[in-house]
Parts: sequence; C-alpha cells; structure tokens
Amino acid sequence: MGIFDAAGAAALQGDAITAEILAFFDFASAPQRVHAGFGTLRAGGFDWQGMGGLGSVSDIESAVGGIAPLVTFTLSGVGSEIANDVVNAKTEVKGRDCFVYLQLYDPDLTPLGGLYTIYRGVMDRLIHTASGPDIWTAQLTAETRFSRRGLPPFGNLTDRDQQTRYPGDAGLFDVAAMINRRRPWNPEIPEDKT
Repeated sequence: MGIFDAAGAAALQGDAITAEILAFFDFASAPQRVHAGFGTLRAGGFDWQGMGGLGSVSDIESAVGGIAPLVTFTLSGVGSEIANDVVNAKTEVKGRDCFVYLQLYDPDLTPLGGLYTIYRGVMDRLIHTASGPDIWTAQLTAETRFSRRGLPPFGNLTDRDQQTRYPGDAGLFDVAAMINRRRPWNPEIPEDKT
C-alpha cells in the first residue's frame, strides 16, 4: 500500500510537481493555518495563509528508541506584539495540537489528492528574542503525542512521587542512580517458585 492516494501518485509520475508544506496550530483563541510561501492556498477545505518566507520548520525526526525529538517552528521579522503572545503562552499554546502536512498541486495550484500528515505534535513552549527594537523572532517547540506516555497521570516516575502516592513502596528508590548504568541481578533475591 502506497503513502499517496491515486491523485498524488499520478502527480508524482510527472516530470515536475508542485508541493507545499502546510502547518496547523490550534491556538486557544485563534487557530492558524499557514504555509511558508506567499498568498493564500486552498487545501483540505481550508485557506492557508502565506508567511512570506518568514517562517521555518526544523528537521522532523522519527521518535526512535524512546527518544522524543523536539520540532521547532520559527517566525522571523515580527513586531513587538509577539511579546504579548509569549506572556499568554501557557493558555494559548501549552498542550495544544499542531500538525505539519504535505499538499501536492497541479501547475494552476489546484490541490491534487488530500493532505498528507508529516508530523502531529503537541505545542510546548513559545519563546522570543529581539535583534532590534522592532525586529523579533518567535520560536515554538512541539513534541510528539507519545513523548510522556510512560508517566503516570499528574505525576513523575520518582521515588518522592511514589512515596507520596504509596507510602513505604520502595519500587522507585534507586531510579536516579540507575540512569546510564547497568545493575547486575541480585542473586540474594529468591526466585518465585509458583
């Protein structure tokens, strides 16, 4: 089974294709659909606003071996109004969905096939830097939906948290000491004969 639907597969058979990376950010007050180019594009039943080359996306890596790499979205050349967004980031951004899509187009910019999801994540932090009084850069980081799935709800895998929940349970007493260390099996612990 291929990745692309019939229209996308047919477009890829040609000598040249037009493709665009689209991003959706589910901000609390106003969700945004953007692309890195200019003007407005139509895809998936929505209008996607061009960022005029001011936006970029870091490398998108697969989560392999339990590592959840971050994806960074950067918006350059914005004004000081971004500072207010950074202050409200905890309610506007934290824990909300974001998606990166690929859309194929014909030469007239009519969408071919559906949107292909490249990345699905959860927005985490919004920070900003100023290179001048009116030139700001905003960076939004996101992680995959599975980055914290091993943690208990509203808790951490630490001895302190475990003691709070279950006093006397020594199951996590040496977690901090076990990071990057192999511990041999203790032969003094009897085997379960049942």
